Amino acid sequence: MEPNAFVAEVYRRMSLRHGGAQTRPRWSEVQNDPRVLQAAYELSALLPSHKQAAILDLGFGGGWFLAACLKLGYTNLSGADFGIANKSFVKEWAPEAITLHQIEDDIGSFLAPRPEHYDFVHMSHVIEHIPKYSLLWVVDALYRSLKPGGVLMLRTPNMESHCANSALYVTLAHEYGFCGSNLKSLLDICGFDDIRFHPVSIFRPTLKQRVGTVRRWPFLKENQIKHRLFGANVGGQFGEELVVTARRGDIPPLFDSKYR
Repeated sequence: MEPNAFVAEVYRRMSLRHGGAQTRPRWSEVQNDPRVLQAAYELSALLPSHKQAAILDLGFGGGWFLAACLKLGYTNLSGADFGIANKSFVKEWAPEAITLHQIEDDIGSFLAPRPEHYDFVHMSHVIEHIPKYSLLWVVDALYRSLKPGGVLMLRTPNMESHCANSALYVTLAHEYGFCGSNLKSLLDICGFDDIRFHPVSIFRPTLKQRVGTVRRWPFLKENQIKHRLFGANVGGQFGEELVVTARRGDIPPLFDSKYR
C-alpha cells in the first residue's frame, strides 16, 4: 500500500469505527467554545482585512477554524477534508457563507483545478500527515492555489519541543516531523516569501492554565537552552506547536505532477 493510501485508509477506518459517535454541535453551542474563542483571538491580526476574502481550511475537522472566521465576520469560507459525510453539520452553521468539499485523492489533486483561487489557506496539523516524497507536490499546489500576495498558515507539532517523540508518534497517520528550519526551507524553495513564526498565547487563560504555564516554564527554558547550545533552531520556537504564515511570492508556481 502506498503511504498516501495508508494515511487515507487510517482515517477511513477511524470514521467507520467512530464516525457515528461524533457530535453535531449547533452554531449556538460552537460560537463561544473556548477553542473557537482562542482561534478568533489568534487569527484577528493574521486574516485578510476584507471580510469577503476567499478563505480555505484544508482538513477542517470539527470546524473550529471556520467557526472562528464566522465569528470574525468572514462570508466566503470553504472547508475541504476526507470523509465529510460526518462533518456536514459545519455547513449548517452558515449555509450562505460556508462551502464544504470532499478530498477524493490528495490535497495536491484537490487544489490542481483551483489556481489563484484563495486569499488565505489554513492547514492545522495536516502537513505532518503528508509523506516526505509528496511535500513538494502539496506545497507547490498550495502556493499555486493562492492569489498573488495570498497567505498560507500552517500549524504542526514542533520537533524541537520537549515532547517531540510523543507529538510525532501519537498517531499512526503522522508521516514526517517539522522544526523551524526544515519548515522554513520547504516554504522558501516552493516560492513563499515573508515567512513568519508566531508564538501561541492563551486567550483569557483560566487559573488552571496559568498554573500549568508556570509549571511548564522550567522545562521550556531548559529545552530552549539545549537547542541554542547544540541545535540549529530557526524561528525561535521551542514549545509544542509551530505556527507559521507565508505569503505567495513573485516567482511562477513550480507545481508539477512529477513530484506527486
